[in-house]
Amino acid sequence: MNPRPIVLSLVFVVMAVLVQTTLFRTVRPFDVSADLILLTVIACARWMEPEPAVLLGFTGGLLIDLFGIAPLGLQALAFTLVAYTTVRTRDRFDYSALSTGLAVGLLSLMGVLLVAVVGTLFGEGTLGSSDILRILLLVPIYNVIVGLIVLPIVASYLGSRTPAAELQP
Repeated sequence: MNPRPIVLSLVFVVMAVLVQTTLFRTVRPFDVSADLILLTVIACARWMEPEPAVLLGFTGGLLIDLFGIAPLGLQALAFTLVAYTTVRTRDRFDYSALSTGLAVGLLSLMGVLLVAVVGTLFGEGTLGSSDILRILLLVPIYNVIVGLIVLPIVASYLGSRTPAAELQP
């Protein structure tokens, strides 16, 4: 196993945490921002081996959990499941730019919805919030837009235009 993609992916996730917790706290059109960490996990998981990709999802979620007030592990669980789903469906990303955008949007929606449902189960009241529909609609849209920048950068630095699953015999 090549450690280069793992190290680069961790660097991308740490950079995403820094941008998410600084810049995206102030830049919030319609009072919602893109989930850059979730987007970075999706972008990196697309190119990584399955086990490190799932661990990256957990790590990214745990890092943002440490900055939040929600129960510890809530986003880690959601991001792990999104990374797993990304690994399982990444062969569908390469059909066109439209399919890639749709995949990013659906995976982002899945992540936001998982956080909302599990958060509600743990007493956060997320699904009862008046802002939930706006969040469920805008975060995936913002992630698709920001993904136009993030996905090519991650793909170029991870060094291969072929997803990791196709590299295995």
